[in-house]
Amino acid sequence: MMPPYYESRFIRANHPRRAQAIWLRWTLLLPKPDDAVADVWVMLFDPDGGGNRAVKVPHPLTDADYLSNPWSARIADSVIDDVHARVALDGASCDLAITPGDEPTVKLLTDRSYTAKFPTAKTSVRHPLARFDGTVTVGDATVAVDSWTGSVNHNWGSKHTPAYAFGQVCGFDDHPQSSLEVVTARAAVGPLRLPAATLFVLRHAGWEVAVRSVLAARRTHGSYEPFRWSFGGRADGFELHGEIRAEPRDAIGLTYTDTNAATKYCYNSALADCRISLSGNGIDTELTATRRAMFEILTDHRLGDVPLLA
Repeated sequence: MMPPYYESRFIRANHPRRAQAIWLRWTLLLPKPDDAVADVWVMLFDPDGGGNRAVKVPHPLTDADYLSNPWSARIADSVIDDVHARVALDGASCDLAITPGDEPTVKLLTDRSYTAKFPTAKTSVRHPLARFDGTVTVGDATVAVDSWTGSVNHNWGSKHTPAYAFGQVCGFDDHPQSSLEVVTARAAVGPLRLPAATLFVLRHAGWEVAVRSVLAARRTHGSYEPFRWSFGGRADGFELHGEIRAEPRDAIGLTYTDTNAATKYCYNSALADCRISLSGNGIDTELTATRRAMFEILTDHRLGDVPLLA
C-alpha cells in the first residue's frame, strides 16, 4: 500500500427492538504529506438511554496487520474477521461473535470499477445480514448484544468521495431478509466535482434491483440535506422510490482526515427511518425500517446541532 490510500473495515448492528446500535471501525490512513496512522473507532448509539458515545484511539501503522485471505484486520490488540470482533482500548472494549448469513457480498459498483482508478472510493458489504452476539463497552456504558442484526463492511481507495450520503438497511421491519445499500455521491476529477450520482442495490423477495454505474445512474435521482434524503430510479423492470430521515439527536459527528490531509466531517445515524416503494415484475410493495437504517453524510462543513464526539 502506497500513499495516498485509506481502508476501513467496519461492522454495525442494531438492537432488535430498541433504538440502540453499535458501529465499530478499523481504519488505515496513508495520507500525503502527513504520517500514516491506524485508528480503532467504537461508537454507541443510545439517545433514549445513556446517550451517544464515541471513542477513537490512533496507533502507528506498524501496529496494523491487514489481510485479504483470510479476510482480517488487526490494530494492536483489536481484531476483526468474518466471525469475530474484539476491541481492547483505553475507554472502549468489545467481544463479539459474528454469524454471517447466506447472502452473497453486496457490490455497489460494477466489477470493472473495483479495479479502475475511478471512482477513487470503493465499497462492498461482505455480509449484509449478519448476526452479532457479545458485549460492547464505551466509557462506563456496557451493552449486551444478543442476536442483533447488522453487516460486515469494507471500504478502501485513494481518496474519499468529496461529498456523499450513504444509506444501509440490514432487514426491514416486516421483511427481515431484505436489504438495501444506497449512495448519492459527488465524485471529483482533479479539482472539479462531478454532478451527483445515485447508485443502489435492493434485495427483496428473491430479486436484486441494482444500479451500479454512473452511466446507469442517468435513470436515478437523489437529493439530500441533514438529515433528509429522497432517492429513486428505474432498474431491472422495477420503479423504486425511497426516503431516509433521521433526527439530529440520533446522529454522531466524527472528524475524518482525507488522504490529502484535509479535514472532513462525518455525521452518521444508525437509527434513521427508511421507506421504500417498489413496483414492477408483479411486485407492488412498501418496505419500512423504523429507527434501524444507517444514514451517513460526509461534508466539508460542520453542523451546529450534532456534536463531534471523536
